[in-house]
Order: sequence, then C-alpha cells, then structure tokens
Amino acid sequence: MTSITLAEFESFQKTGVSLIDCRPTNDFASSFIPNSINASINGSFEYMASCFFNKDEKLVIVCNAANSAESFLRLESEGHTNLHIFNYNLWNKEKLSLERVEAKNAKSYVKVMKDVSNIEDWELLHVKGVSSIPLKKLITNYQMISDGDVLYCGNGHKSMAAVSYLRTKNVFTNDIIGGLSAMLTDASDLEI
Repeated sequence: MTSITLAEFESFQKTGVSLIDCRPTNDFASSFIPNSINASINGSFEYMASCFFNKDEKLVIVCNAANSAESFLRLESEGHTNLHIFNYNLWNKEKLSLERVEAKNAKSYVKVMKDVSNIEDWELLHVKGVSSIPLKKLITNYQMISDGDVLYCGNGHKSMAAVSYLRTKNVFTNDIIGGLSAMLTDASDLEI
C-alpha cells in the first residue's frame, strides 16, 4: 500500500480527520502522533476500530510499512470505505510518549484502577475491587474516568486504546503494561 505524503497527512490533520494508529501498544506508547488513537493490529483491531470510528468517515491508518496492507484490508473488509495509509516513519514533527505502569507494581494502583475489558471478560476474571467500564461504555461516557486513573484489560490492547482516546479528550490516564495477563504472573500479591 502506498502511503499518503507528509503534506497530505498534515492537511488531513488540519481538517480534523480521525487517526487510528495500528502499531503495537509498546511502539505507540514510546512514540505517537498527537490526537491519534491506538488500536493495535495485534489486538482486537477491527472491534476497537468499530468502537471509535464510523465506517463511512475519513480515516487515516497510521502504521509501519510492514503492516499497512493488512491493516487496510482488515478495515476495508469490515466495511470502512474512506481509508488512507500514513507510514509512521514519515512523521518528523512532535512525537509524544506515555508513562505506563509495570504489572509488578499494580497493587499500588488498585484504588484508581478501572477494567476496560468487555463485561463478559470482567465477569470471568478481574482484580478484586476494581470496577468494570467496558471500552464501548467508556467512549460514550468518558467522564466516568478521571485524570490519574490506571486502566487495564486482558492483554493491554483495549486499555491502550482507551488511554489514547482519553488523551484526545484531555483526560490523562495510564495503562498497565500487558494487562491482566501480566498481572497474573508478575503481581502475585493482587487479589484476582
């Protein structure tokens, strides 16, 4: 897939075109373009895209060259009709990074944790005392989240999507690297 140019990308940015960054969560967290929402190609990519974006809206897929075709085809097969590819390596402007919480330190954040997994997953397994705010519910009512909250899900994909979305609303949160899966192995002191 051919990437749009940096000039075309900046033009789209100025007009408020939505940006979905499909790079892995760790890549996104270490360096991302302002106002982009992460939906990792390695996670529930199509599901997360459908949570955030209408299928007919103009959407720029921020990606690495290696996953441009896959991300485009996966969204196109879901019915997205106005897609553009932007190769992240062309971006030479401001890049942001996120602070994240290591799973081994999760117990220190239980009072401000929120689980953004689907309700079925939360009912099956979650950190004791942590409330469920599924990603879809969070998007329609993001005021349920406060600055400083720490989000998690099963593997960290939905929580990174939520963290990146909330930043576009000026709500600053963190995620737990690797989500509940990482906490199960690295935070044995948690009640799950």
